[in-house]
Amino acid sequence: MSRPKRIDLAFTLYHVISRTNSGDTAFQDSHDHEKFLEYLVRYCDLFHYRIYAWCLMKTHFHLLLESGCLARISELMRRLLTAYTVYYNRRNRRHGHLFQGRFKSLVVDKANYLLSVSRYIHLNPSQAQRPADPFKYSGSSLGYYQKGGDPSFLHTKEILGWFGGDRKKYERYVREGLKAEIKLEIYQQRYIGGEDFSRRIRKRLGQRDLAGSRGQKGIRQSEERNREQEQKDAERILLKAGEYFHVLPGLIKKGQRLRGDIGKARTVCMALLREMLPWTGKEISAYLGLKRSLYSYLRRIGERRDLRQSYEALINVLRYRVRPRLGPRLG
Repeated sequence: MSRPKRIDLAFTLYHVISRTNSGDTAFQDSHDHEKFLEYLVRYCDLFHYRIYAWCLMKTHFHLLLESGCLARISELMRRLLTAYTVYYNRRNRRHGHLFQGRFKSLVVDKANYLLSVSRYIHLNPSQAQRPADPFKYSGSSLGYYQKGGDPSFLHTKEILGWFGGDRKKYERYVREGLKAEIKLEIYQQRYIGGEDFSRRIRKRLGQRDLAGSRGQKGIRQSEERNREQEQKDAERILLKAGEYFHVLPGLIKKGQRLRGDIGKARTVCMALLREMLPWTGKEISAYLGLKRSLYSYLRRIGERRDLRQSYEALINVLRYRVRPRLGPRLG
């Protein structure tokens, strides 16, 4: 039986879960937690996602995320899991995949289940094989909800708003869950919500895909605005790579195999586009006129110290130059 197509919509709340292969350990200490969050923040910002909550357990993790104007949860998660796996494998001198091939993304009825899903995620340490006090567990966002000091990337205001901004009241709400078995209302293995909610989501999907509908026109306009900005950002990246290697930007985009400084500029440019724009490998290949797989070129960055140094020098400059894509953000 084929898997149902993943629901990927703008301005939608998701409970994301991913588990490791064969119960492998993915998070050993606070350093691993911090590194995972570093990548999570980077890619949520790139794809315009809001972070409400997280819990990083040894063999799996839970995230509560809300999409903005870009409906690209699969690409966001692919980059996140790939980046963290590369880091983890290097740190532990291991090889191969760390997480299972397909993560789970449940669409959440925000109006009715935002609070309960956040509580479920924060209580996860107490449900583990070796239970831990969720209020002392360092691998989740609960401590920020309880004590404050929220990092800028964590959006606590909306959840705490249901309690008048009183952190103690939210803490009591979470503690109440320790006294009972907390389960989520999962419908058709795709939704956290009931049949009415699933019907509304299917209607949104239908309007998005219906040619000439108001929903499709709005999405197309938003995508066009974002695409225009992304093209400008790509040209800026191309220009900076050309300046750095003293080659004309137009030569970097040629389709033939190139060597010397032009080849270096092209390889580094690929990596910069991959890191700084929400484009797929296919989109980057089309932009640069690549004849081979993008990833066969990107391997050179890891293998050659000179290319890696050039990449790091350019990305430090470009992080302050490339503007966010247009389109409404949440909040």
